[in-house]
Amino acid sequence: MGSIVVFVLVFAGAAVVAFVIFLMKRMVGPRRLVALDNALENGNTKTVIRHAKTLLSRNERNVDAHWYLGEAYRLENRFDLAAVEFKYITNTARYSNICPELKVRESLAHTYLKLGQLDEAQKEFILLTKMEPNNYEYHFNVGKLFEERNFTDSALANYKKVISLNPKHAPAYTRIGVILFMKKMPHESKNALMMAIRLDPHSGSPYFYLGKISRAAGDAATAVSQFEKALKDPEMRQRAMYERAFIFFAKGDMKQAVDELERALNAGEDDLPVVLASRYLLAQCFEVSKDIVHAVEQWEKIYEKNPKYKDVAEKLAIYGDLRSDDKLKDFLTASQQKFQEYCTAIVESMGLAIQDVFPRSQDLIELYALETQSKWRNAKKAPSIIKVYRSVDPIGYDTIRNLYDQMRKMNANRSICIAASKFTRTAMEFAQIRPIELIDKEELTRILQGIKV
Repeated sequence: MGSIVVFVLVFAGAAVVAFVIFLMKRMVGPRRLVALDNALENGNTKTVIRHAKTLLSRNERNVDAHWYLGEAYRLENRFDLAAVEFKYITNTARYSNICPELKVRESLAHTYLKLGQLDEAQKEFILLTKMEPNNYEYHFNVGKLFEERNFTDSALANYKKVISLNPKHAPAYTRIGVILFMKKMPHESKNALMMAIRLDPHSGSPYFYLGKISRAAGDAATAVSQFEKALKDPEMRQRAMYERAFIFFAKGDMKQAVDELERALNAGEDDLPVVLASRYLLAQCFEVSKDIVHAVEQWEKIYEKNPKYKDVAEKLAIYGDLRSDDKLKDFLTASQQKFQEYCTAIVESMGLAIQDVFPRSQDLIELYALETQSKWRNAKKAPSIIKVYRSVDPIGYDTIRNLYDQMRKMNANRSICIAASKFTRTAMEFAQIRPIELIDKEELTRILQGIKV
């Protein structure tokens, strides 16, 4: 009997020892926890990773070790590895005081955001709103994810929920203002944006969209001022510079437009759509100013990034000859006075005597001329109308039709349209059966080789 009691006691003691050892393997000692927390706070991720892996080598189901490992990976921007650790905890549904479910899912949600896995991030944030309904930041993140995926009505509902929980949440008012702006509700948008500014006067983002509203309303001066205030927001800075440049360009102030666009491009190349738009507008500024060489430089840079961007390929094709043809380049980039001298020399080279010259714009000179020779000695000489265009836009039907109507009113014998570009098919068909001569860029290039200015 005594031997049985001894056996039971020994067996029970062994079981207790085994159980204690099992618990020790599963638990992280308090001192080690403090050390790991301190290491995370100090950014000493290598130490955290080393200790966490040591703990997992003893017990791979240790959720606290998985948690610390995931946080260390997240601090090192190794988000794919961090997600694996956090997902292990949520998949096993085993949490602890160190890593409660709310804490784990929040870290997992932000990790998904960094990985660009928006669907997964949204699922986590929606779950977080159910776990903690009064946490307005969770609702704000859900709204942002809906907005990024163009579910604007759902985004709006979440932003309004944020405001109901925290009426002083300026970013939510900003996003509401942006959505209402996109929905073409400028008055309601303006109210929301102004509220955002009242709550956070240092925010630049609301001013950007207020500037867009002012520009759409035709108030350029106010828009320029609002875009200036938007510059303090690093995320809106480059876009605000572009918007300011666009207003200067529309006003014809090419110098200020160029200065603003160069500032925008110096801000970086990360936001490709804004960079391409800025380069394209900068090329337009140079083109209008007849600085074609610099315009071509911008088009080439755009073409490297996106060969199908707007009409860049067409512009490069039109101006491609400038690199090898100095005469054509000088014709296209000449001052207004020299452009007029080119036009008179071209017309005189055709055997016509110029009667009048009318500069219609910086890209159009109109001339009236007479034939210097006629087979009928006493024949009444009727004028010819010559129009010289140095715009690179194709000359279309309407332009040639208007020229023909002008001929009839003036009883002109004929007309000549000279272009530094091409003529559309309909324009050529109209001129073909009428006394209208069309001279395109190729023929103009040959004429320019034979004249001196």
